[in-house]
Amino acid sequence: MIQTLKVRHNMEVAHRLFEMEGKCQQIHGHSMWVVAEFEGHVNRHGVLLGMDFAEIKSQFRTALDTEYDHHLLLNEDDTLSSLTLPGLHTVPGDPTTENIARWIGEWCQQAFGRQGLHRVRVEVWETQTNSATWEARHVEGTSALRTVS
Repeated sequence: MIQTLKVRHNMEVAHRLFEMEGKCQQIHGHSMWVVAEFEGHVNRHGVLLGMDFAEIKSQFRTALDTEYDHHLLLNEDDTLSSLTLPGLHTVPGDPTTENIARWIGEWCQQAFGRQGLHRVRVEVWETQTNSATWEARHVEGTSALRTVS
C-alpha cells in the first residue's frame, strides 16, 4: 500500500529579490509555512519505508530553523551580501519562494530519499494565499527521484 506522510513547520524569513525590479527589491519578511510530503510503501508495521515520524519531524524542523528561520536571505551576487549582518545567509540566486521550495525539497530528497520513496513534495506558503511547490518523483526502472517541478 502506498501512503503519504506530511510534516509542517513555520519559519520567519526576511529576504530581498536583488534581480527583480520593483518593491521586492526592498528587504522584507514573511511568516512562511512549509509542508513536506513523502510518498511510498508502508511496511508490515504500518510505517512509511520504516521512516520514524518523530525523527523526520525533528530533522526537518531543525533544518528549517537552522537555515531559514529568523535569517535574512540574500542572493550571493547581491551588493548587500558582503555586509556583516546578524542572521545573514547568502544563497545561490534570488531567495524567491520558488527557490526556497526547491532548496528545501532538494534537502529533503537528500536527507530522506531512499529506495522505495515514490515522491517528495515541498510546498512553501509565503502568505496565506500564495505558495510555491517543488516535487521529485520516482523514475521507473531506477532507484532515483527526478525533479518534476
